[in-house]
Amino acid sequence: MMTLYAALLPLFLLSSCSALHFGPGSTFSIGDSDFLLNGKPFRYISGGVHYFRIPSALWNDRLQRIRAAGLNAIQFYTPWNFHEERPGEFNFKGDRDIGRFLELARDNELYALVRVGPYTGGEWENGGLPWWILKEKDIKMRTHDPRFLRLVDRWYKALLEHLRPLLLKNGGNVLMLQVENEYGEYWTCDHEYTEWVRDAIWNQVGKDVVLYTTDQPYEKSLSCGTVAGVFPTIDFGPASHSDIDSAFALHRRFYQRGPYVNSELYPGWMVKWGQSEERNPSLDLVIGSSNYIYSRYNASFNYYMFHGGTNFEFWVGSQPDSSEITSYDYYAPISEAGDITFKYTAIRNWIKSIPDWSHPPLALPKNNTKVAYGSVQLNHAGHIFDLRRNVTEKCAMSVDPLSFEEMDVPFGYVLYETNLTAGGKKLSIADFKDYVYVYVDGDYKGVLVDGFYGYQRRSLEVNARPGQTLILVVENRGRISYDTINDYKGILSKVFLDGQVLSGWKQCSLNPEKVNGPMAELKFSDLWKGGNIFVGTFDAPIKADTFLDTRGWGKGQVYINGRNIGRYWAKAGPQKTLYIPGCFLKDKNRIVVMELLGTRMCPDSKCFANFIDYPVYEYAAPDSTKPFDPPASPKVHIKYAYKIDILSFWEIIASFK
Repeated sequence: MMTLYAALLPLFLLSSCSALHFGPGSTFSIGDSDFLLNGKPFRYISGGVHYFRIPSALWNDRLQRIRAAGLNAIQFYTPWNFHEERPGEFNFKGDRDIGRFLELARDNELYALVRVGPYTGGEWENGGLPWWILKEKDIKMRTHDPRFLRLVDRWYKALLEHLRPLLLKNGGNVLMLQVENEYGEYWTCDHEYTEWVRDAIWNQVGKDVVLYTTDQPYEKSLSCGTVAGVFPTIDFGPASHSDIDSAFALHRRFYQRGPYVNSELYPGWMVKWGQSEERNPSLDLVIGSSNYIYSRYNASFNYYMFHGGTNFEFWVGSQPDSSEITSYDYYAPISEAGDITFKYTAIRNWIKSIPDWSHPPLALPKNNTKVAYGSVQLNHAGHIFDLRRNVTEKCAMSVDPLSFEEMDVPFGYVLYETNLTAGGKKLSIADFKDYVYVYVDGDYKGVLVDGFYGYQRRSLEVNARPGQTLILVVENRGRISYDTINDYKGILSKVFLDGQVLSGWKQCSLNPEKVNGPMAELKFSDLWKGGNIFVGTFDAPIKADTFLDTRGWGKGQVYINGRNIGRYWAKAGPQKTLYIPGCFLKDKNRIVVMELLGTRMCPDSKCFANFIDYPVYEYAAPDSTKPFDPPASPKVHIKYAYKIDILSFWEIIASFK
């Protein structure tokens, strides 16, 4: 059904934005060497910005900043799994209201390039494909498998119904739609599939809408990724003039007319847990490449990303050796918290210098207020072992362990439990994803690791006795978002204790935010053991952005006012703080922390969380095993001190290994 804002959009645009070529009947096409907007040559400098990584209350703020830099367009994905979390149940409301996001972009004089997949990638859970497709184990995604195509067809009918009124020809600001994403890198090279996707989109929006692809500038990528009748573009990062020349020369071999386009020029780069060094292109190279692409090739291009945002909840994607951090700052020109950076001002100044650019920069925006709410006491709610009846849901019984998909659990954590009829020393699991935290009668024994920068651990000494309860908490770190898309989660094989199969399992989804009731006493000896849940409250008389400082904690999940803020992993780094948008806060706020490895932030059995007013990243030398170690026990003598406004008093009077 057409929403009210979509129905009124053409009339509004005719009266207020006609100078920007918005309005019913506008045309966008491919000329011999240019894009043509209403028959006239047109170029865009766009910025990548993901509505799904930004609270909707902040959409307009981020779009205003993009426009103020002098950009005239935005580019974004539409992750299928964000809108169809359960089969046939579509959600386009609130933070998922694409129409509202595009309307705000139009209000800020920004065109839009929308990447509709169905696979989108973008370091997002399962590359944007719904997890529940994995329940049909032999289905071949991103191919012409009829079962997959039926699901895509249903998705496109829902998605494109929302996008259709916002197309340029209908009075909206959407210039083009992207087919798939970097399909040339996928192993199948199934042209029957990509041509089907092309036609499925055109059937919904009309063949007069320009479709495009994005692929890496390699022979194989362009051979497999290019689709008949679809405009091909390429992506590459800041590079030398000769490398840019080579990339565009290859592009011309596959499409002899039309403009040159780089759909992903990277002013920054992603960051993974455990990453040992910053990977960030130099500012000179970013500006130099931008200028060369624009002036030498008369090209259009997109900065990926211009504002990255945050991987809230469990939406972060993974790679075979690690997963992306919770922040999607990306070292972008606009930071995770919406601050303008030196990259922003440099790009803005360069755009300002372009003669006759149609969208000159606006006034330089001010950064938003940040508040350090200080130290907040956390009460010990209890150990996962003791709280498991209170913080679990969606339980299932089975002889052998079930996977997340078999349990119908999308993300997060699953608690597996069995009573031991015989004792044993060595626990072994051959196949699991991704991390398994092991407890015997609540005593933390360690963690099994499927893979972390080459480090694996599939067995553990537990020294268990008959009659004890074995608890395995399995963490899904996010499904792989690039290349393979068959990333099943949970315990995927039998579990052995001294070579004997353990059977009779109860498994439940773990939701620590559900914790309630009286607080449990925390023994000093338990501070450095994993599996504790903490609860606290704090006041926020000013609702401003803040950062939770996780230094001194190990690894876990944070919830504020019922919102899943995301994963922290201070032991691995480099991200040491979690961004908390001010729009998430109330006068009085509840924080829940599930600590998996153990914490050193509990002096005298009182635990603390600290809120500061800036982000912290600390890169360290690589060591694939230490991120899984519990924190070291404290020494009692003073060796050094941290700044008092960053860490707790405990950190000031003590030092740690």
